[in-house]
Amino acid sequence: MRISIWRSLRTSCWKGESAGFISTKLRLTPNFAAVKRYSFRLLGWLSALSLLVAACQKPEEVPVPQQLIPRDKMVSLLIEMHLLEARTDAAALPTDSARALFRQQQKNVYWRYEVSDSAFVQSYRYYATHEKDLDDIYATVVDSLSLREARQQEPGSPPPHR
Repeated sequence: MRISIWRSLRTSCWKGESAGFISTKLRLTPNFAAVKRYSFRLLGWLSALSLLVAACQKPEEVPVPQQLIPRDKMVSLLIEMHLLEARTDAAALPTDSARALFRQQQKNVYWRYEVSDSAFVQSYRYYATHEKDLDDIYATVVDSLSLREARQQEPGSPPPHR
C-alpha cells in the first residue's frame, strides 16, 4: 500500500498536479515536467558547446628538441627504416622473431647515422606536430622509394638482394 501511494505522488507531479509534500516544503511549481524538459535541453546544449570549444582548441605545441635531426638526415633515416621494415616483413619470420630482428637492425641504423632512438622519436614528434614539415619529408621519402623501386624493375638491372 505504501508503494502505491508514493507511486501516485511521483506520477501525479509529472502530470502537473500537486506534488504533495515535496512541493509544499520546497515551494516548487507543480509542473516538474516542463522544468525537467528544459533542464535536459539546457544540459544538452551546454554539453555540445563544451565539446565544440574543446575540439577547436589548438593542440599543445611541442618545443624544439635539443637534438633536432635536420630534414635531409631525417629523410635518409626514414628511407632506411622503411626499407628495413620491408625486408623484415619479406623474411617471413614469426612475429616475435621479426620484431627482434627489426629492433636489432634499427639500432644499427641509428648507430650508422649517429642518432639516438630518443632523438629520433623527439624529432619525429616535432615534425609530426608541424604537419607541413612532415608532409614535405614524407613526399621526399615516397619519391625516393618509388625511384628505387623503378630502378629495380628496369630490364637489365640486377635482381634485388635477398
